[in-house]
Amino acid sequence: MKKQSKFQTWLKSFYASDEELAAYELFEHSSNRGSTLIEEIERGETIQVTGVVKTATIRPVNQVPAYEVEIFDGSGSLIIIWQGRKHVAGIEPGTRLEVEGRITFLSGKPCLHNPVYKILSNEVD
Repeated sequence: MKKQSKFQTWLKSFYASDEELAAYELFEHSSNRGSTLIEEIERGETIQVTGVVKTATIRPVNQVPAYEVEIFDGSGSLIIIWQGRKHVAGIEPGTRLEVEGRITFLSGKPCLHNPVYKILSNEVD
């Protein structure tokens, strides 16, 4: 996503949907924090991503539970998996997170396993 001028942002706000505006705000927040944008990550990179949890599920993997969340940063989505856990306290849909780790891909989607994380808030600025 390219950075837009203030005029372009102002003009776009008149015809953009609420979802598009929220995505743009997340994109700006991630960029301002110096985070890697999800759309730009590559396999094997060590990255820091800031985004909002969109979904959270518990998946049994070979009889071992895994807590899986999807975060969105305005440019794309990233799957995060905590293996051996049924829940991670404070991490649920709507929570803003900053995660760090080495990227892998799972079914063609970027994925982090057991990342270092920081809960930022439950509200988008």
